[in-house]
Amino acid sequence: MILEAIPAALRLTPRDKRQLAEELWNVADQEEGEVSVDASILALLEQRLAAHAAQPQRVSTWDEVKQRVFGGHGA
Repeated sequence: MILEAIPAALRLTPRDKRQLAEELWNVADQEEGEVSVDASILALLEQRLAAHAAQPQRVSTWDEVKQRVFGGHGA
């Protein structure tokens, strides 16, 4: 595991871990060129973006989403 070689990464705050992940992703993206994404995922994202554009008022708060997903358990 790579984290075993960098134990300090495990001591980072959750926010810093996310920032580290984002920075690593960006560096890898720059070094390897464009990241490939499955065509079906891109199609789904396009559908969802179009649905939002058609009805931008249909949104949910993060708390509403967590309630639907977890039903009051574990969130």
